[in-house]
Amino acid sequence: MTQAQLTFYDTSRAYYASYYLQGFDELSRNGKLQIRVAHSLPERLKPAIQDTDWEHLLFAMALFKFQQGNHEWYFCIDTHDVNSVNVANHTGGYHLPLLQGVDVYFKVNHNPDQIEYTPILKDFRKKILSVSQFFPIKPGSFLSLSRRLLLTPRLFGFRPGVNYNVPYKDYLTDAKFRLRDLKNFQSLEQILAHRTTAKDIDIFFVTSFRQNARHAAVMNHRYQVIKKLSSITSLNMATGFSSEKALPEEYAKVFYPRLNQENYLETLARAKVVIYTQGIAGCLSSKFGLAMALGVAVIGEPLGNNPDLLIANPHLKEQFSYSNPDDIVAHAVHLATNPEQARRLGALNAAMFDNQLAPRPTAEYILQALQKFQF
Repeated sequence: MTQAQLTFYDTSRAYYASYYLQGFDELSRNGKLQIRVAHSLPERLKPAIQDTDWEHLLFAMALFKFQQGNHEWYFCIDTHDVNSVNVANHTGGYHLPLLQGVDVYFKVNHNPDQIEYTPILKDFRKKILSVSQFFPIKPGSFLSLSRRLLLTPRLFGFRPGVNYNVPYKDYLTDAKFRLRDLKNFQSLEQILAHRTTAKDIDIFFVTSFRQNARHAAVMNHRYQVIKKLSSITSLNMATGFSSEKALPEEYAKVFYPRLNQENYLETLARAKVVIYTQGIAGCLSSKFGLAMALGVAVIGEPLGNNPDLLIANPHLKEQFSYSNPDDIVAHAVHLATNPEQARRLGALNAAMFDNQLAPRPTAEYILQALQKFQF
């Protein structure tokens, strides 16, 4: 039987691609899948990748080619927060030229209603598929991904953004982000080892503070939750806003020291209950994936995207159904003071992660989905 081949085109940041590369790497260990990292661009997709109107979105788009027998599929994994698109100003969460060019377009924040209501997305709805949320991990393909430190994207005719609202500036800026992505995160094995951490924190709700004015309402909503939690003295809390910059005066009293990934995971794993709020633009936050991976019980806002998760896993409805700060806090306190219920939900979350959301089952799902598209 001919060995299947997967090519990863290194046009994105490792921060966003590493989770999925980990899954494919695990599949390759049985010898049936060969993986290579390419820095040159595929001829078929070169016009889409080099489209200057859309290249600012490439940093969060993991791009691949899968070959099996006489068939090949180009696909991308779009990890952007936003589930919509603005054709006029080339913004939103979809890279339209890639959507038009690939065979299958996997979307992390997949929203069927948004696709149905948007004509340009509806035209391609059959090839837009949901895929698991990610969190950054130390990539196994360290040496191959390190080549990007020497091979600037400009050599290949494109200038990808380096972050949200941060356009490509120069080689050094791009290399700095790449080096940080390769060095700053833990391996999946290290992350899962935190499942055995003793739980001495009743409720965890530490969230990043966004200074942008368009996030003001979301920040105030989160503050109401933090304020209510802070008034409870009978429980051990880890709660507050973390920020690299000074908080506005009205929020200064709920400042929480910024945590790197290792310290964040250690603190999160110590919690009996994690409070979850939707990410910016209603996206699935990476805190969702981390809480599932660590097997921690959660109370919080509804999952705004990927409705298939709720259908397949009814225990999530018990955890992600609350929007009012009073309701969120009341249910979090109830769960924190009922340890057996919290352990039951945590165990269900861990099992769901292991069987559906972890990198390996995610990679298996992707390859199985591709093979349903025969061209």
